[in-house]
Amino acid sequence: MKKPKNTSSPSNVLRYLWGCAGATIVLTSILSWWLLSGSWQAWNSAKNDVTQFDNFYLVLRVSNDLASERAYANELVLSPLETKTKAWQALQTSRQLTDSDLNKIPANLLSQALMAATVDQLQRSRQSIDYYQDKVLKDPIKAQSAINEMVAATDFYHEALFQHTSAFLMLEPSALGPILRAQALGELRDATGRLGSQLLIPLATHMPIPLHNNEALSRGMERIDVLWWLLRTQGEEAGFLPGFPQRLETVRHQFEKQGVALIKTLQAESEKGMVYSVNADSFALSYHGSLTSFNELLDTYLKGVRKHYVSAKQEALLHLLMVVAILGVLCLLTIGMIYYIRTRVLQPILRLNQITTGIIAGHHQDALMDESTAEEVQELFSSLGTLGNKLREQTQLSKMLQRQSEEDPLTHLFNRRAFDALAGSLLAKANRDHPAWLIMIDVDRFKSINDTWGHPTGDKVLVALATTLMKFSRPGDVIARLGGEEFGVMFRTQGHEDIAGYTSRIQNEIRRLRFEGPKGEAFSITASFGVAYGWQRELSEVIAEADARLYEAKNSGRDRVCGLPENR
Repeated sequence: MKKPKNTSSPSNVLRYLWGCAGATIVLTSILSWWLLSGSWQAWNSAKNDVTQFDNFYLVLRVSNDLASERAYANELVLSPLETKTKAWQALQTSRQLTDSDLNKIPANLLSQALMAATVDQLQRSRQSIDYYQDKVLKDPIKAQSAINEMVAATDFYHEALFQHTSAFLMLEPSALGPILRAQALGELRDATGRLGSQLLIPLATHMPIPLHNNEALSRGMERIDVLWWLLRTQGEEAGFLPGFPQRLETVRHQFEKQGVALIKTLQAESEKGMVYSVNADSFALSYHGSLTSFNELLDTYLKGVRKHYVSAKQEALLHLLMVVAILGVLCLLTIGMIYYIRTRVLQPILRLNQITTGIIAGHHQDALMDESTAEEVQELFSSLGTLGNKLREQTQLSKMLQRQSEEDPLTHLFNRRAFDALAGSLLAKANRDHPAWLIMIDVDRFKSINDTWGHPTGDKVLVALATTLMKFSRPGDVIARLGGEEFGVMFRTQGHEDIAGYTSRIQNEIRRLRFEGPKGEAFSITASFGVAYGWQRELSEVIAEADARLYEAKNSGRDRVCGLPENR
């Protein structure tokens, strides 16, 4: 008799089920790696932001140290013999602080050769000042040269390092505003110090202020006015630095009332040929004292911004730990399900296969089923149902995690992480005939909305703007909330006219939006637009250009579109 072919041998069933289990493990591992890598990248980026900002902090601190050292050097040059010892000790203390902070600058910011050149330039400048350790001012030209050499040392440091700021600051484009304003604060401290140095020698020699010194004073005043104007434009850091704009205005009024007023008084006395109301030594001490508030202002600003970056780093770390914990639970559930399938599904199936084979072969003894096997068979169908429920729960949880990692919770648009990935892919497909366009949109005076009507009303404004952008979107457009009240739209199109019309429609629709405050106060909003386009470019370049156009729109009156082809 021919033996029937066993098409469902236990080995086949075993291979099939273990293959399914292996596929489940592989898919779970891929999903876990994808979620974990995204969270790790976000945390690593936040950590890098803190490191880069700390480096920038060191750069500005050395610049401040050099400005303070210049002030103490001027005091030494101008001081009489009886106060030389005190002035020399103060200068030595200032030099030690400068050298200590200069040595803390990392090698990746200032190479060994460039560091050596900076120190050499500073030492040569200091030697000209050391001459006045025990000598009074007799030769005005020589004294002015010594003062100018200290200014030259500061300029050399700035040229060696500040011009490379964009090369070592790899922060997000949204952090460009705080960095520029921090640098403006540092330059403000330097500019105010240079202003006073133009009057020292004329005061010491009781001579009228030379024409070139007056011209330098005028240029210095103009530079200071520009820096004050730049510092008035507060960005998102105003939200985590409460009271800073008021403190900035207080320092400005104090400086104008004390420092600027004194300089203008001395200029007027010089023009009229009058005797100066203060001597050089008193002016150096008084003017130097009026600049200490600038150091405190910069320190407060930098500490506040750094605290914000550290908080962002901690949030990214917490998110990473949450993802790790959730993935750990998923792995345990997967292992548990595999064990459950093995004991509650695989073994009963193998036993049923053995019984069936025994019946076909006529071995009825093999077909006998004990009580435990019967119970396992009875539970088989309920076990399969339970398995299906678990798999559905796992799928829903995975989709939820993916959605949360890509979606802004308030507007339900893409977040910055998803935008970088999708916009980068879109930009890679762009070409000359169909370039990729980026429109960055920022709500005008959004801070005043939050301050006047509260953050819930501000959230309604952001949701309405997101709805408007979705209303005008087309298949394939990438729309995201980049941060705060800033949104981005990336798409491909051919004609320049399409861009002008598209931005105009969005701008008009935003103008037509109407809102109400908590007590029914009606108000409307406007937005500023920055446009950039390109192909065969890095996404960071396109974003930086659009961001620059956006700042141009803000600074030129708001409710504007800058960067359109006809405006370039």
